[in-house]
Amino acid sequence: MLAVSTLRKLRGTAELSQQQFASLIDVPLNTFRMWDSGLRPTPPHLLERATIAALQHARDTELVSLDNLAREFRVHQRTLRAAARTGRLQVTFSSRSAFGRPIRLATRAAARAFVRKDYRRYGGQSPAVAPLPSVPDDYDERLKRLRRRLRLTQHDLARRIGAANKAVVYQWESRKRTPSPVFWKRVEALGGARLDSRRTPIASMGSAADVSDSRDLKAPCPEAVSERFARPMARPRAPGEECPRRAQL
Repeated sequence: MLAVSTLRKLRGTAELSQQQFASLIDVPLNTFRMWDSGLRPTPPHLLERATIAALQHARDTELVSLDNLAREFRVHQRTLRAAARTGRLQVTFSSRSAFGRPIRLATRAAARAFVRKDYRRYGGQSPAVAPLPSVPDDYDERLKRLRRRLRLTQHDLARRIGAANKAVVYQWESRKRTPSPVFWKRVEALGGARLDSRRTPIASMGSAADVSDSRDLKAPCPEAVSERFARPMARPRAPGEECPRRAQL
């Protein structure tokens, strides 16, 4: 049972599923499930292998600054920064910034993959993709539209994107501060797509034909208006349709 608890503790610390941990120590999934559930005893040499693999996984997935990675992998700092800027180095952007630029962190596994695939390869490099979107000029109007569409207060929006408080969102909407690309990427993810400044409420309702056809519909019947709290939406009265008479009580 001690070996089972040790194996589960190693997997929980690494935050890996059974399939991921089985691939990490190079054993079949069904065999690892037997060990993890305690149906079979874990061999001591495989438990030692799992311990070493878990420590190596924790080291490879640790977020490190680009300066430390440059010294460790003997790569110039500007090379890693350019790779992060073009998307060839997978980085994680912190909400904190230095000199107006977001702090970039990367793992040793990502740096090792960059050195193996793209470092000193002037031909056949992977396509560059910008890791962060650019903040548009009308960011204040887009933020207001997004809050109205999602029915969020400034406090709710700040909590969802990880901002400090609602004062930060207020400063963005009043153009006293400009959101960083890190926060704008979270805003776009919250909206579900890139926020288009040309989109209007009428365009979101449907096509122009749908809007023009809705003008021909008359007002709903009085019974439907009186029961608007009982039904989700009142049915509009079509042209030529008469309202039903109210039943005599």
